[in-house]
Order: sequence, then structure tokens, then C-alpha cells
Amino acid sequence: MRFQPLIPWLKGNESITAANFLANNKPCFELGGFIALDLVIELYLADTIDTSYLYESWNKNRKYIQDVYEFLNARELKDILYLDNEDKYSILEKLGEPPACCYNLYFITIYNDYTEKLVYIGKTDSKTNRFVNGHRAALKLHNPLYSEFKKRIYFGTIIFLSEDKNYIPLEFISPFKKANKYLDDIEALLIEHFKPELNIKLEKRHYTEDLSVMHIQNLTDKTTFLNDYIVFV
Repeated sequence: MRFQPLIPWLKGNESITAANFLANNKPCFELGGFIALDLVIELYLADTIDTSYLYESWNKNRKYIQDVYEFLNARELKDILYLDNEDKYSILEKLGEPPACCYNLYFITIYNDYTEKLVYIGKTDSKTNRFVNGHRAALKLHNPLYSEFKKRIYFGTIIFLSEDKNYIPLEFISPFKKANKYLDDIEALLIEHFKPELNIKLEKRHYTEDLSVMHIQNLTDKTTFLNDYIVFV
């Protein structure tokens, strides 16, 4: 299930509020970043997953905040930071649950009873599902070279931390151009690190400033692939 970063604001504690969107909090790259792999399925089912994409989910989250402003007749950020239970109930009843983040990245693997190997890394940056009409990497996996292997795909979300250790997914980062650059940088970093055989090697680039590490966590409860794996920048 895709991460809904505003749920704690409306249903839980106050550790994440609208301020994380609107105050332009900068990720603290010295603390590194996380990639949460929270969905794994067989590759042939990839076209059944609604991954969304960054531009769509970035805008949907901001529109939701704006709708809360208008619903509460609020004028300033402080007017919507800390909601009482009545406000929370009314917002959820009127506007529904807040939108989710997109799955930023996907990881295609081949596996058997003994091993699992990463063969492709991509980003979900398309308005249409990249697997509907046949993904290039998936087509390459029809090569007899891979006939003895099964194929999986993992979907993941990139999350940074602020200096006060609040979660900052890419949807929290303004302007959009900067959030999209971070996505491009992380994809390039991972391709350079893992060198998946089906990826076209990306041009070496200057990575996100001061980023120290990316910590991959497998939260699927189905496999342990790449769980607790550290990529040093």
C-alpha cells in the first residue's frame, strides 16, 4: 500500500503536519535517505499496479492541503497545523483520506530457489503504466538466457529526513523541479552502484548535495532481498 504521509496529521499524532509540505523544509542529507520497498509481485502482474508518478502525486498532495485551507476558511499556515478532533473528522468526511505518495522506483529481479539477482532499476515517471504495452527490460527477459529463472518486481518510495527527523518524501519538496532532480539523482546513483545488466549506463552526474548514504529497507514481509542494504554515496 502506497505511503500516505498526511495520515498522522488527520488520524494520529502531530509529528507530521501540513507544515512539512508548506514550510519548504529541506532534507538533511547528512542523515542520508531511505528507500522503502513495500510491494513485491511477480513481474507478469506489473501492469495491474497503480504506481502513480511524481508530478501527479506532488500536485495531489498540495491540492489536498489547499482544499483543507478553503474548507476551514483558514488564512495562515498556523491555522491548520494543529487540528482538533472535530476538524479532523470533518475534513475526512468532506475531503476523504489524503492522497498517497507515488512509488518512485522499481527493481526487477530474476530468482530461483537459491538466489535472487537485480537486473533492472527504473523510475515511475510516466503518465501511463510503463508495463501496459510491454516494458523493454521485461521483453529482454524473454531471452532464453533467463528461461530458468522466475521474475519479480519491487516497488519503492524515496524518503528523506529533516533536521528534526520528520519524514520528507519527494512530494514534500518544493519546487517540483528540485524533487524531480532528486529522483533522477537517486536512480542514477543506484544504477551506478548496482550496475544492473539490463540498464543502459547513465552518464555520471553530480549527485544530490551532501547526501551521505541511501538505506534500502525491504518491508514486504515476503522476501528479504536488499533488506537493510546500505548504498554509500
